[in-house]
Amino acid sequence: MTNPSHAEKLAVLAARLRSCPSQDNRFSEDRLLKTWEQCRQLSWDNGGEVRSPVMAALILHDEAFAQLLTNTERSQLLALLNVALERFEEKAYPANTFGKIIAASLKESI
Repeated sequence: MTNPSHAEKLAVLAARLRSCPSQDNRFSEDRLLKTWEQCRQLSWDNGGEVRSPVMAALILHDEAFAQLLTNTERSQLLALLNVALERFEEKAYPANTFGKIIAASLKESI
């Protein structure tokens, strides 16, 4: 039996790395879209009651609805939503520090 080449070893390593979860799957783009659709459906299916997620979206995207909050309140809402968005992106698209370390050490060994 022959020893595997560098390319074969790297292919095995790459396959193993791909199978390792690096993302927090609770925060995938697919889940984002499904949850948004559920919020939209809930808002209109429950006897026409508008729920808070839809109201938040309306306030942020429509000048008439934005007037329901003061400038300070809108700024606070936007700031909180930006924090949530930043955390979502960190969890959904984490920095692959481990992968960068492996890549650097592979470059050194080649």
